[in-house]
Amino acid sequence: MISEKIGTILKKNTKNKLWWLKLGLSLIISNLFFFILFSKPESETKQTQVSTPGKVEIQLQAQLLTPFQTGKKVLIVHRKGRKKIEGVLISQQLEDMSRFTVLVREKEANSLFHLSDWEILPYMKFLSFVSNIKDHQHEIRY
Repeated sequence: MISEKIGTILKKNTKNKLWWLKLGLSLIISNLFFFILFSKPESETKQTQVSTPGKVEIQLQAQLLTPFQTGKKVLIVHRKGRKKIEGVLISQQLEDMSRFTVLVREKEANSLFHLSDWEILPYMKFLSFVSNIKDHQHEIRY
């Protein structure tokens, strides 16, 4: 008796072909809308080589201390030499995870070749190196 009621209810409430056509069309239109809304523009997906005057790309072996993002402005630091260089991350080599391609000013690029043990930090405008002077009153601070 229960199955008879279910069968008759389902037969009465089945949708006609026009309703299924409207549902399918609305799903397609909504998918197209969200694709257009959330897709990246072509200018972001294509990596065009823009020549910037006074800047060069350098492959650098360094320790990355910030999340890798292409086009991110970073600070390249050599702590022992007390040098800091502003740059932009371009790419990372897949074979060696510690090698990065960085876009820096041509005048500052020279020191990247002479020194090693570089660190890549997030960009900080006012980074200063603290001098470590040890004298007879030296105290360890935590």
